[in-house]
Amino acid sequence: MSESEAPHATNEDSSLTVLKARIALLATAIGGPDYTSKLDPPPYKLGDDCLACLRDLKRWFKLVDDQQNRWDVAMACANYRILIDDLLPILIDWENKCYLAAKLSKEDNSNATSVFRNKEYHDSIALNCLQLMVLMTWPLILTEQSPSHQVALYTDLKKHQLSYKKQILLADDGKVLKAANRLAVNVLKINKVDRTPRENMVLRLVLHFFRNILAIEPGELSICAKQKSSSRGISSADMLPPDVSMDDISLNAVISAFHRNKVFGLLLTLSSSPAGEFDQEFINLPVMEVLFFLIKDLDHRVLITARKCKLQGSAEDEYSTAGLQLTQLLEKERRLKKIVVQNTSSRHSRFGALLSIQTHDNVRLTVSGGQNLLDDGSALKKLDNRKKWKKRVSTRQDDVVDKGLPNSLLNSQLKSVHLHSTTLKGFITFLENFIASAFNNVLHRITNHFTTELDQMTILQQVQYLLYYSWFLGYNREQRKLDGSVDATSVSGAVAETTFILVSSLLRKGYDEKNWIVTHAAMIAFNELLLLIGDESFKLSDDADFILPRLFNSERIQLLASLPKSSLRYSLQYMKSCVQLTHTALRTFEAYDNDSKLTISGNGKHERKASFSESDIASLMQSENLDRDEALELLSSSPKKYTINFEKVQRCYMNEPTIDSYISFLQRFKELDEEDLKRGLSFLHRVLTQSTEESLLFRIDLIVLLRDILSPQGISNASRLRKHFEDLSNYFLHSLKKKLKKSPAWFTGLLFPLLHDSEVGFYQKYCETKVIKKSAFYAVLPSRFKPIESEEELPSSHLLDMHFGILVSSLIDDGKQELVDGVIKHLSTIISDASINLNQNISNNTKSVKELVLDPDTNHDSLYFDKDFRALLARAGYCLPSTIKERCYISDGMEIAELDRNLQIITKYMTTPFETPNGLPSSSYLIRPKVNRDTGLEEQKEGDGDEPYDYTNPMIVSDSEANMVDDNGYFNDLQGSMMAEFDGREISKGLAKTKKSKNKRRTARSKKTSDADNNKHIRREKVLLSSKEFINDSDDEDFVNPVFFENEMYMRFLIDKHGGQLPDTKYTEFGKFAAERMANNGRTKNDFRNLFDGAIPQISDLRNGDFASTGPDKTLFSLSGLVSAQIEANTTNDGQIVSVESSNTKINENPEKPNSQVSTETRFANDDGSVSETPMTPTEQEDEHEMGHLARKRRRIFVEDDED
Repeated sequence: MSESEAPHATNEDSSLTVLKARIALLATAIGGPDYTSKLDPPPYKLGDDCLACLRDLKRWFKLVDDQQNRWDVAMACANYRILIDDLLPILIDWENKCYLAAKLSKEDNSNATSVFRNKEYHDSIALNCLQLMVLMTWPLILTEQSPSHQVALYTDLKKHQLSYKKQILLADDGKVLKAANRLAVNVLKINKVDRTPRENMVLRLVLHFFRNILAIEPGELSICAKQKSSSRGISSADMLPPDVSMDDISLNAVISAFHRNKVFGLLLTLSSSPAGEFDQEFINLPVMEVLFFLIKDLDHRVLITARKCKLQGSAEDEYSTAGLQLTQLLEKERRLKKIVVQNTSSRHSRFGALLSIQTHDNVRLTVSGGQNLLDDGSALKKLDNRKKWKKRVSTRQDDVVDKGLPNSLLNSQLKSVHLHSTTLKGFITFLENFIASAFNNVLHRITNHFTTELDQMTILQQVQYLLYYSWFLGYNREQRKLDGSVDATSVSGAVAETTFILVSSLLRKGYDEKNWIVTHAAMIAFNELLLLIGDESFKLSDDADFILPRLFNSERIQLLASLPKSSLRYSLQYMKSCVQLTHTALRTFEAYDNDSKLTISGNGKHERKASFSESDIASLMQSENLDRDEALELLSSSPKKYTINFEKVQRCYMNEPTIDSYISFLQRFKELDEEDLKRGLSFLHRVLTQSTEESLLFRIDLIVLLRDILSPQGISNASRLRKHFEDLSNYFLHSLKKKLKKSPAWFTGLLFPLLHDSEVGFYQKYCETKVIKKSAFYAVLPSRFKPIESEEELPSSHLLDMHFGILVSSLIDDGKQELVDGVIKHLSTIISDASINLNQNISNNTKSVKELVLDPDTNHDSLYFDKDFRALLARAGYCLPSTIKERCYISDGMEIAELDRNLQIITKYMTTPFETPNGLPSSSYLIRPKVNRDTGLEEQKEGDGDEPYDYTNPMIVSDSEANMVDDNGYFNDLQGSMMAEFDGREISKGLAKTKKSKNKRRTARSKKTSDADNNKHIRREKVLLSSKEFINDSDDEDFVNPVFFENEMYMRFLIDKHGGQLPDTKYTEFGKFAAERMANNGRTKNDFRNLFDGAIPQISDLRNGDFASTGPDKTLFSLSGLVSAQIEANTTNDGQIVSVESSNTKINENPEKPNSQVSTETRFANDDGSVSETPMTPTEQEDEHEMGHLARKRRRIFVEDDED
């Protein structure tokens, strides 16, 4: 120790000595045995200042251990045996006196003064004792940030806690638990209105005490990789004190003590009570933690087997779990003896056999044993076992020790816990009562709590929540298998909307953050969720209708398919959970694919066929006063239907990393159960027989694996599973022989990984040449722009500047800066050459200089298939190629000034970030049209295994921006739903559902109804909206004011008058002019003659004016007249909908299917009553299809004729 460190160490030692002395004084003053008494053993007598000493001791815990992050006070209390010699006797004596006082009060109606001189004083002492016991039994956690003095005290303090646990469970049959129970019952007796926050804290304190007892375990080494127990000499046996055995602190002992002292009754009371009975913030999380520690090391099959024996009343209930394990060990011993006899030399024959092999470098490898002469594999295996391998040093992938999780969590076999038959019986009764009355309540409250505080959810809480969720679902599932009278209603809260989204979010978050223990727990929970959804009782429920559309979306499928890719790097238990989830997910997807393409509706039950009769139709028509068409629509309506193509979903799992994981999983077949082997076999069977990707299995390690599984040392001959592996092996070898015969290159390909080159890999997989008809490729349509805020008020130059900014920033965000640089370089060359030619009076009409040529190896295809880049080229003045045979060049009609202006704008946004008006990425203003595959790109045939999975394919699920829901955003929407209702908005959870509207074809009978409000509703197409965007009836009212369209005509008049570009001064003055007309219903008060350079034109003159081709659009004239006519008709008809026939105006829309060749026409009424037809261009038609009904609502007004 250096001289500088010596004074510091001396001061620390002296302060620690003073601390221990003060703790010793407090321990003496609390009290002790009364040796003056004649009783044996002597009773405990409280000190005169017992309550003050207990409070001082709590202050020492807070000042030193909590605030200074030390364990010195806890260690001093352990050395002076305060909990064992003082706190336990005080609580037991208090419990005995309370029991005696309650008994006397029932017999002779006397009060407690005969037992307690000052009951409140003794109650305070008991409560302070319980608080200290909670502090002394709090779980110990070591992390990488733990100071050295905590590491030094960890082992000793852990042993003291194990002694505490033994004394608490065994002292007077665990009566301390009954004392803690009594403190909680005293709070329950108080009316909920009169309870104070301090009394609610007592409930949480009692639950924490139960949690701490359950959490104390030997060998709970939450130490980082640099502080592992092996390097510190700490083992499970070393963690036990000399006077403590595993039976004293086992889960069986804890459950037995809880049952004797009525702890389970208190847990049921708190968890099954209504939400308003207690302050849920104090009891929700502790209840979940207590249940988590109760069930985390228990296997469902142990409990269900015991329950089965109880129901059947067979003699099997005489066998304990330990007896069954002993039977398994004896069977294992018999098999090992058989192997020894087969591989051991006899006494007389082949004794002393020696086999020697000389290598190429004259090194001899020698192995002894006569059996090696007959079995080459045995000899080689023995040689391999004698090799000295260098142990690989690798970083733990699932190192989450800084989160307080035990190392054995989720990695144990769940079969080491033994429960006595009497203990098991009482515990099963508690579990059944809890599931029936309290599971849904606790799950709902905890989910709501974590929903609002998802960011504050610790790793330990995430794991506890997921395992609590999955364990009780699994137990209920096993119950339903055993007893048909048990249904899944008691766990229906597991498929609630918020629960499904929280579990899905934890799975996604754990995988994205590479937090593998959370991912492991989430996989277990999600597997149980899928099994519950597959139950018949949930297939027709509204909960299933909410979950299934979200389960079948592309992001969820992609996540589930990504999980097995990396599972081989983690523990065997992690691989088991991943394989089990994959097996369940594939079966779920396959069930909905094979069931006649089962359709799932978004707001109703599954519609296999019409479930209503003629009587239902007649009843609805009579009760709602509707016609037959309206009744049929209401009975069979569904806003959106989802279907799943299982072949494409299955293709997501057909990749090399997933095959590697399954082969690595099956290579440990000796450690796997029969169910695990079946799941692995099922997946290999899918790859080999049900897909076109069988070439993924043509590899040496799978051949070796099948040989080992079918060897005498592999799966037993008596196992039925061996026959299935033999069938798989035969079919696999048969397919491999055919492949080798058809393509001898596979003799070499077996030795190496598959090639991922497009053409070579395709030929290796399918022995066929991939035909790509590039001459048939059509170029994609360029991206288009969505409406920008206040676009009508912007000058054309400013709008062009924004369009360039959107396109350039979008390309830069996508990492395509090279494309923009190529355009800048090409435009600069053209402008430079044009300037030189202009100065020298040389005319150049060739396209060689103006043709844009990109790098043919990297960026050449972007001219034809990059939508955003093609939009930039079109804005910059290029003529776009429609096929790959055409070229991209600058047209001869382009002026040099325009090109120079475009070049300056593009160059500006290469260095200056573009700020969007809506604050979102620039791509939010772009519409990327879908590729027309009927006339463009050729689709790959079904058997092409090299085709990437199309996650946007509608055969799997609709994943447009309009109906996708973000799970994380869902929680934010839940918080604001109540305020939204007060604001008049109706919000649905998960997906925003459309509002039901009346049929737009109203009959005379429906007009006579007394409900006048119904006549004000106009039927709209059902639209699925984003969860953060709301559209109501008021959105359509913006189009009703005709002054808006008149202002548009004035704007077009001014723009045409100034040659297509309005000066900034004129534009500012026109803004005032338009605002004043809107505010005064078309009239102006100020003088705007400077704006028009004379008198303000009349609207009638603008309507009849004859402008150039760049003049105002006739559509605005017609819309203005149309809206004016509608308002006048509404005024005259007292609010009735205008009949289109009376105004000779018809605006019609014919929405067609994608790629439809039928032209869509829109009719507009002129002033003279004639009708002019403006056919929609193909671009507008595709825009209609891309934007859906929402875009149509914003661009058009729908008025339809009444039914003839």
